[in-house]
Amino acid sequence: MPFPTAMTRERLGRIVEDAASEVYLFGAQDFQFRLVNKGARENLGYSVEELSTMTPWDLKPLISREAFLMLIEPLRSGDTARLDFETIHRRKDGTEYNVFVKLQMFDDGDDAIFYAAIQDITAHRQIEAALRATAMRLDAILENTTMAVFLMDERQHCIFMNKAAETLTGYTLGETAGRPLHDVIHHTHPDGSPFPISECAIDRAFPEKAGAQGEEVFVHKDGSFYPIAFTASPIHDEEAKIIGTIIEARDISVEKRNEEIRNLLMHEVDHRARNVLAIVQSITRLTRADSLEAYKEVLAGRFSALARAQTSLASRSWEGGWLKDVVTEELDALCPADSVHIEGPEVGLSPEQVQPLSMLLHELATNANKYGACRSGGLVSVTWRLDQNRVLLQWRESGGPPVLAPTRDGFGSSLKSSVVRQLKGTIARQWESTGLVVDIEFPI
Repeated sequence: MPFPTAMTRERLGRIVEDAASEVYLFGAQDFQFRLVNKGARENLGYSVEELSTMTPWDLKPLISREAFLMLIEPLRSGDTARLDFETIHRRKDGTEYNVFVKLQMFDDGDDAIFYAAIQDITAHRQIEAALRATAMRLDAILENTTMAVFLMDERQHCIFMNKAAETLTGYTLGETAGRPLHDVIHHTHPDGSPFPISECAIDRAFPEKAGAQGEEVFVHKDGSFYPIAFTASPIHDEEAKIIGTIIEARDISVEKRNEEIRNLLMHEVDHRARNVLAIVQSITRLTRADSLEAYKEVLAGRFSALARAQTSLASRSWEGGWLKDVVTEELDALCPADSVHIEGPEVGLSPEQVQPLSMLLHELATNANKYGACRSGGLVSVTWRLDQNRVLLQWRESGGPPVLAPTRDGFGSSLKSSVVRQLKGTIARQWESTGLVVDIEFPI
C-alpha cells in the first residue's frame, strides 16, 4: 500500500492526535515510536519525549522483543494485511490494562511504518470476568442444590436440567429433547389414565402468565410414580414478553411417608390412651379392699404394674417386648431375687400381649408377696415352653404357707377374663397343698 505524502502525513497526524482511541506509529526497522497520540499518552502517563525512545515491547509486559518480531512477521512478509490480537499494556506507574490491537504495515518503497489502533478493553474484560464468576457461582449452585430445576422454552420443551433434575426424573436432558417435558415425566395419572398437558397446573404457568405452586405426581423413567412439590414461574424478556418457564421441584416421598406415620402414630396413641384409660377405670372400679388405706395401696400397685408395661413398650417404640423381660420386671418389683426362678426360651410378645400379661403377673406376684411363697422364704418358679405357635406358661409357688381357694371373685377373676379376651388364651388356677399353680396358655 503506498505510503502517504508529506502533506497527507501532516493531515493524518492531526487526525490521529485527536482520535478517541490510542494510535501508535513506529518504524519498521528501528521499531521506535514516531507518533503516539494524545489519548495513548494520557492513558500511559508517558510524555512524547519518553515515548520517542521506546518500542512496542516496552509497553507490553507479556511480549518480548523476539516474540513481537515473530508476531509481526506475517505483516512484513506480506502474508496478511492486518493483525488483530489482544494483549496487556503497562502504564508508567506500573498498572496494567487490557487492549485490543489492530496492526497494519504501510510501505511506500522508501520507508515502512507500522500503524496500530488500540482499544482499551479493560472494562469489557472486567465485565466478562464478573459475568463468568457469576455464571460459575450459578452453575455451582444449580449443580449442587438438591432442588431439581428445569428451564422450559416457549414450546414448553426442556432446554436445561440440573443434576438434581436428572436424578429426580431418571432422564438426561438429551432424552427429553424434542417434546414437552410434561409428555416425558408427567403424562399419566397414578391410576393409569392420561394426563393432558392442558390440565397441568405446572404448564399453565406459561399460557396464563402467572406463577403456580402445589403438589403433583411425576412418572420416573423406571415407570414408578412419586409425589413432588413444585413451583413454576414464567420467564420474561427485556420487553416483558413471556419466553419460557422455570420449574423447581423436589421429591416429597419421605415427607408423605412421615405424614402417614404421624397420622398412624396419632391414631395409635389415641387408641392406646383410650385403652389405658379404660384399664384404669376398670382397675379402679374392680379393686376391693377392707380400708381406704389398703385400697390406695392395692390401687397404687396395680397402676405401677400398668406403668411398667407402658414404659417397657415405649422403650421399644411400641413394637412389643420379650416374655422374659415382662416376667422379670414384675417379679423384681415384689419378690426377693433369691425366692424367684425364671426359665424359658426366648419369646417375643406383641404390644397387645405385654400389657395384660404384665397385669396378670403383677396380681400373682402381689398375692405371693402378701400371702404366698415370697412372704416366708418359699420359691416362685415361672417357666414356659413353646408348643408349635402357643406359649405354655406356668406359675408355681412352693415352700410357702398353706393356700386356700378364695371364697369370692375379685380382681383376679376379672383378670382371667381379660387374659382370655386380650391374649386369646386360657388361664387355669389350682390351689395345691404345696402352693398356688397357675397355667396360662396363649398363641403368638
